[in-house]
Amino acid sequence: MDLRSMEFAHDMKMPIQLIYSCVQLLEMELAPNARTEGYLQTLMQSAGQLQSMVERALDGEELRLELRDVVADTRDVCRQCALFARGRGIEIRFSSNVPALRMLTDVEKLRRMLHNLISNALRFTPEGGRVEVACAASAEEVELRVIDSGSGIAPELHERIFETGVTDGGHGYGLGIVQSYARLLGGDISVKSAPGAGSCFILRLPIRHAASQIN
Repeated sequence: MDLRSMEFAHDMKMPIQLIYSCVQLLEMELAPNARTEGYLQTLMQSAGQLQSMVERALDGEELRLELRDVVADTRDVCRQCALFARGRGIEIRFSSNVPALRMLTDVEKLRRMLHNLISNALRFTPEGGRVEVACAASAEEVELRVIDSGSGIAPELHERIFETGVTDGGHGYGLGIVQSYARLLGGDISVKSAPGAGSCFILRLPIRHAASQIN
Protein backbone atom coordinates (compact mmCIF):
# COMPACT_ATOMS: atom_id res chain seq x y z
CA MET A 1 0.00 0.00 0.00
CA ASP A 2 1.34 3.47 -0.89
CA LEU A 3 1.64 6.25 1.68
CA ARG A 4 -1.43 8.16 0.46
CA SER A 5 -3.61 5.07 0.75
CA MET A 6 -2.30 4.37 4.25
CA GLU A 7 -3.05 7.95 5.30
CA PHE A 8 -6.57 7.67 3.89
CA ALA A 9 -7.21 4.37 5.68
CA HIS A 10 -5.88 5.80 8.95
CA ASP A 11 -8.04 8.93 8.67
CA MET A 12 -11.15 6.79 8.14
CA LYS A 13 -10.86 5.27 11.62
CA MET A 14 -12.25 8.26 13.52
CA PRO A 15 -15.40 8.81 11.37
CA ILE A 16 -16.19 5.09 11.67
CA GLN A 17 -15.88 5.25 15.45
CA LEU A 18 -18.25 8.25 15.45
CA ILE A 19 -20.80 6.23 13.45
CA TYR A 20 -20.54 3.46 16.03
CA SER A 21 -21.11 5.92 18.87
CA CYS A 22 -24.10 7.56 17.18
CA VAL A 23 -25.74 4.20 16.51
CA GLN A 24 -25.30 3.22 20.15
CA LEU A 25 -26.88 6.52 21.25
CA LEU A 26 -29.79 6.02 18.86
CA GLU A 27 -30.37 2.55 20.29
CA MET A 28 -30.82 4.12 23.71
CA GLU A 29 -33.01 7.01 22.52
CA LEU A 30 -35.39 5.33 20.06
CA ALA A 31 -38.41 3.32 21.12
CA PRO A 32 -37.71 -0.29 20.13
CA ASN A 33 -39.61 -1.71 17.16
CA ALA A 34 -38.79 -4.21 14.44
CA ARG A 35 -38.16 -1.59 11.73
CA THR A 36 -35.80 0.69 13.67
CA GLU A 37 -33.94 -2.26 15.16
CA GLY A 38 -33.35 -3.62 11.65
CA TYR A 39 -31.99 -0.28 10.45
CA LEU A 40 -29.72 0.10 13.48
CA GLN A 41 -28.43 -3.45 13.11
CA THR A 42 -27.57 -2.80 9.48
CA LEU A 43 -25.80 0.46 10.38
CA MET A 44 -23.77 -1.31 13.06
CA GLN A 45 -22.82 -4.19 10.76
CA SER A 46 -21.88 -1.80 7.95
CA ALA A 47 -19.72 0.27 10.30
CA GLY A 48 -18.06 -2.94 11.46
CA GLN A 49 -17.32 -3.94 7.89
CA LEU A 50 -15.83 -0.51 7.17
CA GLN A 51 -13.66 -0.71 10.26
CA SER A 52 -12.47 -4.18 9.29
CA MET A 53 -11.66 -3.00 5.76
CA VAL A 54 -9.65 -0.08 7.12
CA GLU A 55 -7.72 -2.28 9.54
CA ARG A 56 -6.95 -4.76 6.81
CA ALA A 57 -5.87 -1.99 4.45
CA LEU A 58 -3.36 -0.90 7.08
CA ASP A 59 -2.22 -4.48 7.65
CA GLY A 60 -2.01 -5.45 3.98
CA GLU A 61 -4.06 -7.71 1.72
CA GLU A 62 -3.12 -11.15 3.05
CA LEU A 63 -5.82 -13.79 3.36
CA ARG A 64 -7.47 -14.38 6.71
CA LEU A 65 -9.10 -17.77 6.39
CA GLU A 66 -11.75 -19.17 8.69
CA LEU A 67 -14.58 -21.68 8.52
CA ARG A 68 -17.77 -19.87 7.54
CA ASP A 69 -21.29 -20.75 6.49
CA VAL A 70 -21.22 -19.20 3.01
CA VAL A 71 -24.99 -19.61 2.60
CA ALA A 72 -25.65 -17.67 5.82
CA ASP A 73 -23.14 -14.95 4.93
CA THR A 74 -24.63 -14.53 1.45
CA ARG A 75 -28.16 -14.37 2.85
CA ASP A 76 -27.05 -11.72 5.37
CA VAL A 77 -25.50 -9.53 2.65
CA CYS A 78 -28.77 -9.79 0.69
CA ARG A 79 -30.70 -8.71 3.78
CA GLN A 80 -28.48 -5.67 4.23
CA CYS A 81 -28.76 -4.66 0.57
CA ALA A 82 -32.55 -5.17 0.63
CA LEU A 83 -32.98 -2.03 2.76
CA PHE A 84 -31.46 0.11 -0.01
CA ALA A 85 -33.23 -1.86 -2.74
CA ARG A 86 -36.64 -1.44 -1.10
CA GLY A 87 -36.28 2.35 -1.26
CA ARG A 88 -35.85 2.06 -5.03
CA GLY A 89 -38.73 -0.35 -5.51
CA ILE A 90 -36.41 -3.25 -6.33
CA GLU A 91 -36.82 -6.75 -4.91
CA ILE A 92 -33.86 -8.92 -3.91
CA ARG A 93 -34.48 -12.66 -3.96
CA PHE A 94 -32.09 -15.18 -2.42
CA SER A 95 -32.04 -18.92 -3.07
CA SER A 96 -29.70 -21.82 -2.34
CA ASN A 97 -29.58 -25.48 -3.28
CA VAL A 98 -28.22 -26.31 0.19
CA PRO A 99 -29.38 -25.04 3.61
CA ALA A 100 -25.80 -24.42 4.79
CA LEU A 101 -22.25 -24.67 3.48
CA ARG A 102 -19.29 -24.45 5.85
CA MET A 103 -16.03 -23.85 4.05
CA LEU A 104 -12.69 -22.17 4.56
CA THR A 105 -12.76 -18.61 3.21
CA ASP A 106 -11.88 -14.99 3.91
CA VAL A 107 -15.25 -13.67 5.09
CA GLU A 108 -14.43 -9.98 4.65
CA LYS A 109 -13.38 -10.52 1.05
CA LEU A 110 -16.39 -12.74 0.41
CA ARG A 111 -18.80 -10.13 1.74
CA ARG A 112 -17.10 -7.32 -0.14
CA MET A 113 -17.35 -9.26 -3.40
CA LEU A 114 -21.05 -9.86 -2.82
CA HIS A 115 -21.68 -6.23 -1.85
CA ASN A 116 -19.95 -5.02 -5.02
CA LEU A 117 -21.88 -7.39 -7.28
CA ILE A 118 -25.26 -6.65 -5.70
CA SER A 119 -24.59 -2.90 -5.66
CA ASN A 120 -23.81 -2.99 -9.38
CA ALA A 121 -26.95 -5.01 -10.04
CA LEU A 122 -29.09 -2.51 -8.13
CA ARG A 123 -27.50 0.42 -9.92
CA PHE A 124 -28.56 -0.87 -13.32
CA THR A 125 -31.96 -2.32 -12.40
CA PRO A 126 -34.95 0.01 -12.95
CA GLU A 127 -37.64 0.65 -10.37
CA GLY A 128 -39.94 -2.33 -10.08
CA GLY A 129 -37.17 -4.69 -11.20
CA ARG A 130 -35.64 -7.66 -9.43
CA VAL A 131 -32.17 -8.85 -8.42
CA GLU A 132 -31.69 -12.55 -7.79
CA VAL A 133 -28.81 -13.99 -5.76
CA ALA A 134 -28.43 -17.75 -6.10
CA CYS A 135 -26.04 -20.06 -4.26
CA ALA A 136 -25.32 -23.44 -5.85
CA ALA A 137 -22.88 -25.86 -4.21
CA SER A 138 -21.36 -28.92 -5.84
CA ALA A 139 -18.76 -31.36 -4.52
CA GLU A 140 -15.80 -29.14 -5.37
CA GLU A 141 -17.00 -25.54 -5.70
CA VAL A 142 -19.68 -23.05 -4.80
CA GLU A 143 -21.20 -20.84 -7.46
CA LEU A 144 -22.75 -17.52 -6.46
CA ARG A 145 -24.84 -15.86 -9.16
CA VAL A 146 -26.08 -12.27 -9.08
CA ILE A 147 -28.72 -11.73 -11.75
CA ASP A 148 -30.38 -8.41 -12.56
CA SER A 149 -33.14 -7.25 -14.87
CA GLY A 150 -31.24 -4.16 -15.94
CA SER A 151 -29.95 -2.72 -19.18
CA GLY A 152 -27.31 -5.38 -19.90
CA ILE A 153 -23.71 -5.09 -21.08
CA ALA A 154 -22.40 -5.07 -24.65
CA PRO A 155 -20.42 -8.25 -25.53
CA GLU A 156 -17.25 -6.31 -26.33
CA LEU A 157 -17.13 -5.09 -22.71
CA HIS A 158 -17.55 -8.48 -21.03
CA GLU A 159 -13.83 -8.89 -20.37
CA ARG A 160 -12.87 -5.25 -20.01
CA ILE A 161 -15.31 -4.38 -17.21
CA PHE A 162 -13.09 -6.34 -14.82
CA GLU A 163 -10.12 -4.10 -15.60
CA THR A 164 -9.47 -1.46 -12.96
CA GLY A 165 -10.68 1.91 -14.16
CA VAL A 166 -12.72 0.67 -17.13
CA THR A 167 -16.37 1.65 -16.69
CA ASP A 168 -19.69 1.14 -18.42
CA GLY A 169 -21.91 3.66 -16.69
CA GLY A 170 -20.48 2.67 -13.31
CA HIS A 171 -18.87 -0.73 -13.80
CA GLY A 172 -15.10 -0.92 -13.28
CA TYR A 173 -13.37 -0.53 -9.95
CA GLY A 174 -15.76 -2.70 -7.94
CA LEU A 175 -15.65 -5.52 -10.45
CA GLY A 176 -11.86 -5.34 -10.59
CA ILE A 177 -11.81 -5.87 -6.83
CA VAL A 178 -14.17 -8.84 -7.16
CA GLN A 179 -11.95 -10.49 -9.77
CA SER A 180 -8.80 -9.86 -7.72
CA TYR A 181 -10.30 -11.34 -4.55
CA ALA A 182 -11.90 -14.27 -6.36
CA ARG A 183 -8.57 -15.29 -7.89
CA LEU A 184 -6.78 -14.77 -4.59
CA LEU A 185 -9.20 -17.33 -3.13
CA GLY A 186 -8.55 -19.73 -5.99
CA GLY A 187 -11.73 -18.93 -7.93
CA ASP A 188 -12.86 -16.53 -10.65
CA ILE A 189 -15.67 -14.26 -11.86
CA SER A 190 -17.42 -14.16 -15.24
CA VAL A 191 -20.47 -12.48 -16.78
CA LYS A 192 -23.30 -13.42 -19.12
CA SER A 193 -25.14 -10.42 -20.53
CA ALA A 194 -26.61 -8.77 -23.59
CA PRO A 195 -28.00 -5.26 -24.14
CA GLY A 196 -31.59 -5.10 -22.96
CA ALA A 197 -31.47 -8.57 -21.40
CA GLY A 198 -29.96 -7.91 -17.96
CA SER A 199 -26.75 -9.40 -16.58
CA CYS A 200 -25.68 -12.49 -14.69
CA PHE A 201 -22.39 -12.34 -12.78
CA ILE A 202 -21.05 -15.75 -11.79
CA LEU A 203 -18.62 -15.98 -8.87
CA ARG A 204 -17.02 -19.42 -8.51
CA LEU A 205 -14.99 -20.39 -5.44
CA PRO A 206 -13.40 -23.75 -4.60
CA ILE A 207 -14.77 -25.44 -1.50
CA ARG A 208 -11.94 -25.66 1.02
CA HIS A 209 -12.11 -27.29 4.42
CA ALA A 210 -10.07 -26.82 7.60
CA ALA A 211 -7.07 -28.81 6.39
CA SER A 212 -7.10 -27.23 2.91
CA GLN A 213 -4.67 -24.63 1.64
CA ILE A 214 -5.24 -21.79 -0.81
CA ASN A 215 -2.59 -22.02 -3.51
